[in-house]
Amino acid sequence: MTQIVRSPKRQEDDVDDWLMTYADLITLLFAFFVILFSMSTPNKDDFEKISAALKEAGFVKEENAKEDPFETLEKEMELSLGASGYDSNIAISTKDNEVEIELSSSSFFLPGSAKFSPEAIPMMNQLVPPIKKFVASTDLVIEIEGHTDDTGIATAQFPSNWELSGARAANTVRYFISQGIPPERLKAVGLAETRPRAANRDEKGVAIPANQELNRRVVIKAVRKE
Repeated sequence: MTQIVRSPKRQEDDVDDWLMTYADLITLLFAFFVILFSMSTPNKDDFEKISAALKEAGFVKEENAKEDPFETLEKEMELSLGASGYDSNIAISTKDNEVEIELSSSSFFLPGSAKFSPEAIPMMNQLVPPIKKFVASTDLVIEIEGHTDDTGIATAQFPSNWELSGARAANTVRYFISQGIPPERLKAVGLAETRPRAANRDEKGVAIPANQELNRRVVIKAVRKE
C-alpha cells in the first residue's frame, strides 16, 4: 500500500489559508463601518460633550491650548534666577491670584537712598526679559510696592519712610520703562512700614535686625484678574 506524503510547502499553504479568510473578513467589516459612518449624521452637541469629558479626564490634550502667562512668568523667573545665582536676593512666590517678585532693599538700594547699588543693575537686567514677555502676553498692570522697616528717616530728600518707599518703587518703575516696558502697564506705590512681613521689634520694643531686613523690600506684583 502506497502512503501519500504531503510536501512541506503544501502544509504551509494549508496553514496560511485561514489568514486569507480572516483578512477578507476584516476588510469587509472595515468597509461596512465606513458605509455606516458616511450615512450617519453625528450630533454636534453630544460630540462636544464627549470631547469635553475626555479633555477633563486628561485623555485628550488641546494642541492649541494657551499657556498660563502667570505660570510661565514664575517658571522663567525661577530658571533665570537659579542659573544666575541671584535667587538669594530675589524671591518668587505665588498666591491664588498673583505672582510676587520680592527684591531685598539692602541688595538693591544704597542705605537710606532710592538709588540702585552697583550690584543691583545686573540683577534688574535679569528680571526684564520675563516681565516684558508677560506684559506683552497680557493686558494686566505690574504693580511695584516699596516697603521699609519701622526705623524712621528724616532727611531733606526723604522726610519720612513714605517718601523713601515711594521713591524706591518709582525708581524701579523708571528703570523698567528705560528697558522698553510700556509706562502705562506699570504702577508704583510706597507703603512705608505699614505692611511688615515680620515684627520689627520684640515685646520689649527692641529692634529685631533680621526681621527689619525682611521688611525692607520692593515687591513686583503681577496680579490676576478676578
